[in-house]
Amino acid sequence: MPDQYLFGRVALRPAQRQLLIDGQPAVLGARAFDLLLALVENRDRLVSKNELLDFVWPGLVVEENNLQVHVSALRKLLGPQAIATIPGRGYRFTLASDEPPAAPPSPPRTLALPERSLPLLGRDAELASLLALLEQHALVTLVGPGGIGKTTLARCAAQAHGAARSDGVAWVELASLTDPRLIAGTVAQALSLQLASGGDALTALVTALKPMQLLLVIDNAEHLLDDLAVMVQALLQGTPGVRLLVTSQVPLRLQGEQVLRLDALAVPEAGSNALGAAQHGAVALFTERARAADRRFALTDSNVRDVIEICQRLDGLPLALELAAARVPLLGVRGVAERLDDRFKLLAGGSRSAPSRHQTLQAALEWSLALLPEAERGVFQQLGVFAGGFTLSLASAVLASLELDEWALIDALATLTEHSLLSVSASDPPRYALSETARAYALAQLQSGTEHDTLRTRHAAALRHFFEASPSDWLQMSDVDWLACYEPELDNLRAALGWANAQGDGQTVVALVGSAAPLWHHLSLHGEARQWHDLSESMLDASTPKPLAAQWWRAAQWAWSEMAPERARAAAEQAHRLYRELGDVHGLYAELAGLAGMWSEPNAQARAALEEALALEKPDWPARERAWGQRARADVARAEGRLSDSREAREAELVLRMAAGDERGRLRAMSHLADLALALGEVDEAVQRGRALVALLRAQRSPSTLCVALWNLIHALKAQGDAEGAQALMPEASALARDFGMPGQKR
Repeated sequence: MPDQYLFGRVALRPAQRQLLIDGQPAVLGARAFDLLLALVENRDRLVSKNELLDFVWPGLVVEENNLQVHVSALRKLLGPQAIATIPGRGYRFTLASDEPPAAPPSPPRTLALPERSLPLLGRDAELASLLALLEQHALVTLVGPGGIGKTTLARCAAQAHGAARSDGVAWVELASLTDPRLIAGTVAQALSLQLASGGDALTALVTALKPMQLLLVIDNAEHLLDDLAVMVQALLQGTPGVRLLVTSQVPLRLQGEQVLRLDALAVPEAGSNALGAAQHGAVALFTERARAADRRFALTDSNVRDVIEICQRLDGLPLALELAAARVPLLGVRGVAERLDDRFKLLAGGSRSAPSRHQTLQAALEWSLALLPEAERGVFQQLGVFAGGFTLSLASAVLASLELDEWALIDALATLTEHSLLSVSASDPPRYALSETARAYALAQLQSGTEHDTLRTRHAAALRHFFEASPSDWLQMSDVDWLACYEPELDNLRAALGWANAQGDGQTVVALVGSAAPLWHHLSLHGEARQWHDLSESMLDASTPKPLAAQWWRAAQWAWSEMAPERARAAAEQAHRLYRELGDVHGLYAELAGLAGMWSEPNAQARAALEEALALEKPDWPARERAWGQRARADVARAEGRLSDSREAREAELVLRMAAGDERGRLRAMSHLADLALALGEVDEAVQRGRALVALLRAQRSPSTLCVALWNLIHALKAQGDAEGAQALMPEASALARDFGMPGQKR
């Protein structure tokens, strides 16, 4: 309590219980003095009648008119305007103080943090990074999509970092704030600061915080960024002892801001056992929340497959995992996994204590989308047509129109990325992707509008155009570069095929099936290729352009080469005929080389096809293409029993495969060389080559080649007298033969 209060010509001295007016003592009774002191000490607010009665007559029951009598006496001494009456409520002291405003009290050194609702699982590296940034920088913004766990991580960082700040931590929650003019006042309230009314709240806040050593955490700021940035900039300039940690879906974009973008929790690969899966953050969080909902729940090898599927399909998003885990007691893990196609109905009914935007998965997305301009919301919705991501060029081909040119699209993608609704790979060129959950929402919104069919048709057309270059690129590029270009579009290819087939667009289906053959071949997706060939063969008719038909038949040859050789030969003959009619030298060469290798015994047609192919070949052709001629030479020589000539051709093929960066072809050639060593009676060399090749193939993505190599090694081991070693490989070889529709090999 101060020694005295000054109000113009009035001075009140509490310790002496004295009232001075113009320096002279005024006659004032004890009750009136107590009443005046109560009003003066609470002059920043209205004081109710009951409060005043308790102040002046503690423990006594008195009539209210006693209060009115003393108020009247004070007004006679101080003036009629000194005490205002608020009818029915109470009184307020109104004389202006002559004292300088008292410095606001420092907040107590305590952690003013929200209750801990979730443990921090799978975020050790991010926590360490965040703490390191807070040690070195005045402003750190934790960025990520809604439900990614920004608040949980910020809370743990604040608890750890708070000890380093003498004035502790203050937590400011902005999610429920809609008026940006109230930001400074909300921060002051969190700090228990009294800002002067009628003045500049931001200036007063900076003044109050200037002497403090404080960590100020501002949570859920994305909807107030422009005005918040002004306040943060002022704090950075005027409060050297304050560290700021902001959580937002979008950075503030201030100079000196350090942005830590929070990604999804780690998800294990399919096939992991329970012990291995539990080491990943997504599984650990799902398990912890499922156990909280049902103490009987445990992660086991019998349910881990379903748990991994849930974590993968929910993109490792903590909010989605928590909502899914809450459904486990009712549906079981398998039941939750089976219903993920309807995830927005499944993942509802979150904790009542959670903010409304975190009580359903749909609400979290809608909160994020509401922050976007209308044009960007439209682009987000249209991006639902892409499956598995997309490049800028592919997005331009599908989305760009008179209303949205390429530059507008680039700006929209930048905004979506900044708002954490779109991820961008580190590749060059970059690849964009919606999470599976975001895509499901976008596609649902798109399907309810009028643009869906048009966009799906444009998507199929864009994929057809994209894959048209696949076969020619395959000749010129290494496997690594070619797969880096085409493999990421596998899901888009499947979506385009499905849509074109559903729309009865046979020409697009035929074009895609033909041009996608190298990709299916490289990824050993022979079953998928055969299914599409079975489905699309009836779509070939007289109206099909010959180049498309020729490419389709060539692809059919590949699809059936290992499971149905006669069918593959018939397809090769159809392609051979069409390429000859078209005068396509390269296509004709490829089919002649393919036909030459389709017989396992001496054959005049095979010999004629080989000779014609080699006559067409030019030395400046790509190495991959010329390797086909050497492969055909090796196949014909082997069929004719000329094993040494076959090996010479295989070795020449191997050199060309390596020069082309044709890894799959290299492995095939090595497999044939191991088999030829056995056929030539070089058993030890065959075993040595076979073991090295199998070890190499097990680390590669060539299961069909591995299957052939295993059978070759089995035969070599038997010839070497190692029946036990051969028998040990039989289960693996037989399983691969079944998986890929390849007959088991016997000798």
